[in-house]
Amino acid sequence: MSNAKINNEIDLTYPECFKEMNEAELARYFSTAENRWGVYDADRHIVLSVSWNKAGFFGFMTDAESVLIGAESRLRRNLLNYQRLSSYKMKIGSQKSQAIRFEYRVNDSVSVHTGDLLVFKYKKKFYSIYYITRKSNAAAARADLEEILKSIKLG
Repeated sequence: MSNAKINNEIDLTYPECFKEMNEAELARYFSTAENRWGVYDADRHIVLSVSWNKAGFFGFMTDAESVLIGAESRLRRNLLNYQRLSSYKMKIGSQKSQAIRFEYRVNDSVSVHTGDLLVFKYKKKFYSIYYITRKSNAAAARADLEEILKSIKLG
């Protein structure tokens, strides 16, 4: 397992088969590398990314569910045949998170991908965790996601 310290606030471990993404790769997959960290496993077609944003002046009135709704709106606009499969809640470290599982078709391809998006607030920032893989690989990849999420330590 490899370790990462993200934004000096989140520690997590991920399988050694993942490679850390550089700024160009992050920008290619997520349109920007600003306030984002990510790794990928090219052989199994898995991308894990963590992004963060300051809660801002009205952050005390905003919750993870509101941030998730905004993120899902962007996914719906940008991903071909986007469809929410389910929503769920869980703890990330000591924080409550809101999450969705979704799928979409990759542009110019017949390949269908599935992903999870988890959003939580820690201190004065909202964090979003994206975990995306091919639909055909989803069951096997889900075990890695669960281990990664269990490994997260905040602080």
